[in-house]
Amino acid sequence: MLVVLFNGMSVGASLNYSLAHALHLTPPSTHFMTASLLTTFRAFAGSFGSAIGGGLFVRILKARLEAGFEANGGMKGREELVRKLLGSPMMVQSLKGVEKRVAVTGYEETLTKLFIAAGGLALVMVFVQAATGWKAGVDGEDEIGGGEGLGVEDEEWEEGMEGGV
Repeated sequence: MLVVLFNGMSVGASLNYSLAHALHLTPPSTHFMTASLLTTFRAFAGSFGSAIGGGLFVRILKARLEAGFEANGGMKGREELVRKLLGSPMMVQSLKGVEKRVAVTGYEETLTKLFIAAGGLALVMVFVQAATGWKAGVDGEDEIGGGEGLGVEDEEWEEGMEGGV
């Protein structure tokens, strides 16, 4: 229970940090766009993460089950069993003997590899985020170019956007 709590707190903290870091790096006039884009990418992350993680899980599990059955009497007549185990973890409960041991071991090894891959990816992304920079974004004439600044129309539009119009 404590591990789940710690994981939840860590994920929450990293998500909040990514928002604070992104807002720190962007000029204040673009914060509304930055927050929207970050939220969009967070939403996509769940879908893409599930698809990629699920694909990785099935590939590893299939390889583990086939290797386990080959080492314990061969695959002959067990192709359908592997297919069913890939689609339903509950089927492990109905197995007996060697088949159950191979299936449980396959699932254990697969979950271990999946968590190691996810942890490695998370660590890489921490370094990617750290490499994005630390200098705050600045609004100003130099950023627009030539010292022209924002026109009156642009300022009115921006004020309207900030006011929710």
